[in-house]
Amino acid sequence: MDANVNQKSNDSEQVSDSKRRDVGAIVHVLSAVLIPFSLGLSVMIPAFLYIYHNYEYSNGPKDEFLVTHLREALNANVTFLFAAIIHGLLSIILIGIITGLVHWLTLVAWSFSAQKSLKSGNVYRYPFTFRIF
Repeated sequence: MDANVNQKSNDSEQVSDSKRRDVGAIVHVLSAVLIPFSLGLSVMIPAFLYIYHNYEYSNGPKDEFLVTHLREALNANVTFLFAAIIHGLLSIILIGIITGLVHWLTLVAWSFSAQKSLKSGNVYRYPFTFRIF
């Protein structure tokens, strides 16, 4: 009887971890895709979830793997926010529009790679990103 209870407990923990990691995968992609529509939301979503999961506000044990991925998503979007200022200044001479578009498409491709890495259980580090958090 005790073995069945432990098995059910382990199964529920795995489902809970899977659901949390699904949220992490969505954050990677959603925050990168939202950038043209709202730079604020693309930074606030990973920031909120990073704080929520890192500082024990969530129910259950802390998932360091998920926190690492949320931190990377936050760092990548904050770096893009700083780069958006430079792209905005460069748009005065029209090159900023092209560099901003190329940078955004590259970030979207990296976010899909990060999402795949999260699903497969590997840590992903965004290239050319300032590690602020």
